[in-house]
Amino acid sequence: MTLPYERTWAVVETRHFLTEVLTNRRVPGAVREKARTLLRHYPSPSDVFHAGWQALADPHLILEPVFDMSIDGSPSPNWSTPRVPRTVK
Repeated sequence: MTLPYERTWAVVETRHFLTEVLTNRRVPGAVREKARTLLRHYPSPSDVFHAGWQALADPHLILEPVFDMSIDGSPSPNWSTPRVPRTVK
């Protein structure tokens, strides 16, 4: 099960990776152009942080949150331990 802070870290690091691909002249032009296209609408670390903050602030959250407020790869201290649903027999 992927936790919100792990998902957050993956999204932030993917943006960093795509940026490195885009700026590396040794990468073929078509691949750099694809990275540019993907980055055009890819969330920034700030976008991810705000999405995590909104999920945390919503008292009616029913589903598992998508993002965490931490963008450094560590769990935010504001999240409680994930609940594992019990199976019904």
